[in-house]
Amino acid sequence: MKSYKQFLPVIIAAVITAGCSCGSKKEQPQAAVSTGKVKDWKAYNLGSEHANRLLEQADNEAAVQDALLDVRARITNIETNLGHQAATDYERGFVEEIRAKNDSLAKIIF
Repeated sequence: MKSYKQFLPVIIAAVITAGCSCGSKKEQPQAAVSTGKVKDWKAYNLGSEHANRLLEQADNEAAVQDALLDVRARITNIETNLGHQAATDYERGFVEEIRAKNDSLAKIIF
């Protein structure tokens, strides 16, 4: 199994690239979002499920990069279609699952 430190440059580049906003979409005021309590458990559980899929492929750099890009795209899609709270809960489920199951990878990604 390869060290997670080998993935660091690629993972960081993927997350930064995926997080860039392209286009001139006008910013809409966001509704208040719960930062401490999950409100959309379906979104949270989906994020957790996707974290587990990423963890199964953690020894494959290309798969990890693809999975992170996919998660970033899903967060954007969920926010667009279901709202900011659902996107926040999806991301929270993803992050908490990675942190709970693979702390060393979590430290690199987050």
